[in-house]
Formats: sequence, structure tokens, C-alpha cells
Amino acid sequence: MMGAGIHALGASLSDFVARGLARPSARFANRTVPSRTASAALMPHDIPADAPAAPRHGDEVVTSRELVMALHRSAIGRLVMLSADGGEGGLGGVELGRAIARAGMSCILIDLTGEERIAAETGIAPGSPGLHEFAENLAPLGEIIHRDSRGGCHVVLATGAAPEPDSPDVTLVLAACAEAYDCTIVALDARRMDDLPSLLDEETAIVVAGQAATPDGYATIAGDLRALGVDDLIFMQCAATRRAGRRAPDQPD
Repeated sequence: MMGAGIHALGASLSDFVARGLARPSARFANRTVPSRTASAALMPHDIPADAPAAPRHGDEVVTSRELVMALHRSAIGRLVMLSADGGEGGLGGVELGRAIARAGMSCILIDLTGEERIAAETGIAPGSPGLHEFAENLAPLGEIIHRDSRGGCHVVLATGAAPEPDSPDVTLVLAACAEAYDCTIVALDARRMDDLPSLLDEETAIVVAGQAATPDGYATIAGDLRALGVDDLIFMQCAATRRAGRRAPDQPD
């Protein structure tokens, strides 16, 4: 019954997404989707030949544009975003969500950080309902989904204390979004990486966003993650940091 309920909720949410984007969902459009029994990990061969660089796990840092190119050729449906620092990396999920939306895919960012940074960056009004209101039956799912004022990505805020990733309400929201969106981004505080197992499955990749342009700049958080048994990591340098130096090709301001 729970599976049928999630499917129905996801189907309803799909209609909401299609209306909001004024087009049908692009799920699996222009993708080469591997067998469900195959690994869904994001690997170098998932990148088109004309991509400027391949986001190989752990040995180089990529841009949001390069990561979106990989998603087009991947079965990955969820990205868990962690910040390598307290600066621009905290907004990596917003940057990536906008890049995914620009590429023509539907995307939703679920903020589990419990902070106000993502709400401020996306222009969501203070006091807007989020996961807390959904959990307390004060707002339905459709009312806690907000539009990024400067991009095509949808956003769900934590509101109140950061929710537990394995809570029934978060699990329900993630399952419904998986039915309705091409990609779900989950922003998680790096200090809560012990909660990662509840967010991981065969269609999930972990992205560590930050300011560094080389893998050495991500060594601390990468070491912490690998101590937990998480080996496959993608490092993404945030655009604001790149613009402070040399602007990346085709990377909008």
C-alpha cells in the first residue's frame, strides 16, 4: 500500500512539475540508461566526447556544467551535496540545480542543512512552509515546493531544525520527488555525514562542493567520508570561486 501511495503522490507531483515548467517531464530523455542490474555510478565514460573534462571519481575537480553532461548519460537520479568549506561550497546545490534546469531537466533541491543560506540565495520568502510544516500536517507537499527566483530549479526548505534524513516524512518526500523529477539534489551538512547511509542507493552519487580547484583541497572531507566506507566521490568547484580567478568557458555569471 505504501508503494502505491508513493506512486500516486509522485504521479500527482509530476503533473505539478509539468505545469510549473510548462512542458512534460524530460525524465530519461536523451539518456543512455544502463540495465537496472548494472552499477549506476557516474563514471568517466558517461561524459560526452566533447566534454571539457571527465569527472573521474576523486582524481580531479569538475564544474557544474561537466557534471550535468555526465548526468545526461547516467542513471543517477539523486545527488547528495556536501560542502567542503563554510563558504561558496554551501551553495553548490543551488548552482548545480540551476545548471541541471538550464540543461532541460526537471530538478528539485531538498535542503536538509537547517540553515537559511539556500533560502536566501534562491529568493524564497521568510516564513515559507517547508519540511517542518509538511511533517506537522500544516502544509501539503505541493505547498512546500518553491521556485528558485533566479533559476528553473524547485526547492524544498528544511524550516526549523534540520530534519533527520531517515525520518518517514523525508523518506516520503524523496520517494515522491524521485517519481516526478529527473534529478533530486539533497543538500546535507557535512557535519552530519554519519546520516549518509539512509540517503544512498544504486542511483545516488555524492558530490563534494567547495572552493578548491584541485583534489588536495578536498582531502579532509574526502578522508572523513572514506573512513565511513564511502569511496566514490565527485569534487565540484563552485562557480563564484572560479569567477574570482578565471571564468570557466560557458559558465554564466
